[in-house]
Amino acid sequence: MLLVLVLLCLFDKDAVAQDFHGGLRLGICASQVSGDNLSGYDKAGILGGAYVNRSFSEKISVQMEMMFIQKGSRSTVSKIDNSYYRMRLHYLEVPLLFRYHAGKKIVLEAGLSAGTLIFSEENNQIGVIYGTPPFKKIEIASQLGLQFIFSENWAADLRYSGSLTPVRAFEGSYNYNYFDQGQYNSSLQLSLEYTF
Repeated sequence: MLLVLVLLCLFDKDAVAQDFHGGLRLGICASQVSGDNLSGYDKAGILGGAYVNRSFSEKISVQMEMMFIQKGSRSTVSKIDNSYYRMRLHYLEVPLLFRYHAGKKIVLEAGLSAGTLIFSEENNQIGVIYGTPPFKKIEIASQLGLQFIFSENWAADLRYSGSLTPVRAFEGSYNYNYFDQGQYNSSLQLSLEYTF
């Protein structure tokens, strides 16, 4: 229902053209997966896509994006046992952000995203790992961001994204509690945005 209301507001026939803006977003991210017994944002990835936004006032706007993003987890080679691990998860993601223009150069962002998994792979020092629990095809995540506007066309965006739904269940059938149902993505993103 909320999505329908947002779409009606975005595509209101009485909206004037200058209320709509579109652009491109390109950047890098550092990610980790909670529940994989590793720690740290050690998996680097890229992100890129396009967005459209609509201003409702000088302070409030809504932005919808279509993004490709690389997430996952990674451990470096251990000098003790030569162990290595890398989890690669590639998503097509659609974030919907509510934006508050706190000043001429600062925008606060918050919203949700729905992602579809298009590629997954796990490797260790031997090669590809098989037989692990499957990854879920859909991810729902929270989005929190801070945008710095440089000019009419250019901005930098710093964003945190965290899974609200698990990307896969724990191995076996045991669930620790209602809020800990498996492994969850989290990522720190830094991107440049160009508005047409």
